[in-house]
Amino acid sequence: MGWKVNVDFRPSLVHGTGVFALEPIAAGTKVWAFDDSMSVCGLPELAALTPERLAFALHGGYFHHPSGRFVWYEDGMEYVNHADRGRANIGITEWTPLEEDNCTALRDIAPGEELLEDYGFWSIFQLPQSHWLHGLYQDFCPDHYAFLTSIERRRRAA
Repeated sequence: MGWKVNVDFRPSLVHGTGVFALEPIAAGTKVWAFDDSMSVCGLPELAALTPERLAFALHGGYFHHPSGRFVWYEDGMEYVNHADRGRANIGITEWTPLEEDNCTALRDIAPGEELLEDYGFWSIFQLPQSHWLHGLYQDFCPDHYAFLTSIERRRRAA
């Protein structure tokens, strides 16, 4: 399990299920970190998944830019909802080696507060349009791809 703090999963006012702090979290605290329970793969491994499993992986996972690998998990991190940069309270501020990858509290977080991340940092829109992940998202996770596209449009307009 990648969680380093106590969290709860419950209905979110942002979207579907969300992740909520069960205790105060100080700014700078690692809230989640990469571990052995996560799947790390490239195109061949993703393409071998069933369409349903692939959609699940794409919806909750991310492309780790330095390693060139796609990471997905089933520890509940897939329930962290998006918030624009000013409202996000957790995130990645710089890329680290995959074994050190983590998500930290960007500010103090109160118990009961939903954990929200700006998806723009790790978005596939940081990759060239010709990258193989764009096609997989369009074919197997089109709703999430459209959502990521809308985030990228807002970022560029700002």
